[in-house]
Amino acid sequence: MREYDLIADWYASERVDQTGVPEVTSLVSSIPRGSLVLDIGCGNGIPITRALLSGGHLVIGLDSSSAMLAHFKQNCPEASPVRGTVESCPFADGVFDAAVAWGVMFHLNPEDATRAIANVSRTLKRGAPFLFTSGDEDGFDAKEGKMNGVTFRYFSYSIQNYRRVLGDHCFTLVDVHADSGNNTYYLAKKT
Repeated sequence: MREYDLIADWYASERVDQTGVPEVTSLVSSIPRGSLVLDIGCGNGIPITRALLSGGHLVIGLDSSSAMLAHFKQNCPEASPVRGTVESCPFADGVFDAAVAWGVMFHLNPEDATRAIANVSRTLKRGAPFLFTSGDEDGFDAKEGKMNGVTFRYFSYSIQNYRRVLGDHCFTLVDVHADSGNNTYYLAKKT
């Protein structure tokens, strides 16, 4: 995503909190040590990829921003970075034991979000968890917001529509909850 190339250095200095780490720690404790995890929209790797690595897992980070991936390589040299998008996911079928998409899905319009969920399903093994964040109300028309002066577009499905789209792509929605910063987490399992 071109916008993240524009803020990569700023983001590296600002994104130092541990938001999402409790959810990722819970996820990694539910899968065998050494599992292969896809970190979608891995950014600079802090804190999500580091939490996955700390759990003893192998991580492939997928991001469309070359500037973010440059930081990722420095922050998480033991992980494998791949430049690309989840909507055209470049991985083989059934290779990952889990997937995480923190701060990604709400950037995708409804068609791309559906395509992303289909690709995650395709690349996950049966029974694998998929943890992602997004909004919890239908927002099919882009809302705009700024981060460090750069305009970003935001979309969402409602919880019911995420449940439907996930179900259409061999997932069962297991849990939905919000953290203290109002980030909404969806945990699904591939059936």
